[in-house]
Amino acid sequence: MPVATSSRRKTQDRRQNSEDIENSQSARHNGDAEDVPDQPRTRRGNVKQEKKSKGKQRAEPVDEDEDERLPANEDEEEDDNERIDVSNFQDQPLLREECYKLKAIAGDWERMVNTIEQRSDIFKEIAIGYAEAGEKNTTESKRLKSLDEKIKEFINLNAEMISHSDALKDIHQKIAQGEEITDIVERYSRVVGEKHEQWLMKTTRQKYARNEKYIDFQSGIWEVHHPEDPMPPLTEFIFKEDGDDSDSDDELEIGGVVQNFTCPLTLVPLTNPVTSTVCKHSFSADAIRDMCKEPGKLYKCPASGCTKQFRLTDCKPDPALEKKTKAYLRRKEAAQQDSDAEEVID
Repeated sequence: MPVATSSRRKTQDRRQNSEDIENSQSARHNGDAEDVPDQPRTRRGNVKQEKKSKGKQRAEPVDEDEDERLPANEDEEEDDNERIDVSNFQDQPLLREECYKLKAIAGDWERMVNTIEQRSDIFKEIAIGYAEAGEKNTTESKRLKSLDEKIKEFINLNAEMISHSDALKDIHQKIAQGEEITDIVERYSRVVGEKHEQWLMKTTRQKYARNEKYIDFQSGIWEVHHPEDPMPPLTEFIFKEDGDDSDSDDELEIGGVVQNFTCPLTLVPLTNPVTSTVCKHSFSADAIRDMCKEPGKLYKCPASGCTKQFRLTDCKPDPALEKKTKAYLRRKEAAQQDSDAEEVID
């Protein structure tokens, strides 16, 4: 038999090897094709299951913890309810660190009083209108008497509101000093009642004779009928009661301030009046500016008998005095016309 050469043997080996490789690849391919539908589904399913299982593993502990905690909270609340008898729970003392709130509330009462007092001039304006219409005083005129009662009610209301403010300040001071207060609501009501009762126990003179609003009210009526004369003490308008001091007591001899509507510099009625905050004397605006050339320099008050010194910046516009001056001039002119008419008749 002929012997195969080495070259032929190599060629056969290569063919056999290539056939074996192809068979093995086809076998692998067929095997993969059969497994492919299962493997991806298995992997995706496994991924989803893993995610679901992980999610469940994460969620389940939270649910279990919540389930375990809820009964515990309920038990704690039940225990708290057992420890605290709410129906018989006593008032706790107000902490010293929080007592500043009382002072703030007291300030609210004071601000309300100040806001209301800003409109109290309406009593005087109406009274002046009645007086200019011919009503004489609060004793003889029914209208002025009724108005007098209204302004007294207004002053009484302010006093009651101040009682609330003072009561809160008293409690605040006691707590600040270290006193322990557990009955703050009852004490507040009691102190307010006591302070208001003290006001009600005062006599009419004690309530109103020194009250600036009431003095201003009465002086407005007086000035209509007596523009050149000072108003007498208010003790002449208020009957004496038990508990009042003697009418001769200097402390009760409080009347209206004599208002001078003439400028001490020009010696004519005030024009655009300004009033010094230092000595309370008033001047026409142009006249005092001519005198005080240097705003920052001190000048002696030009009013007769006054020794005070002030700067131009101390002189503030006084619209209330301007209004009074115009009313005074109007009344003076009306009185002059009446006087001239009487002379013609005679």
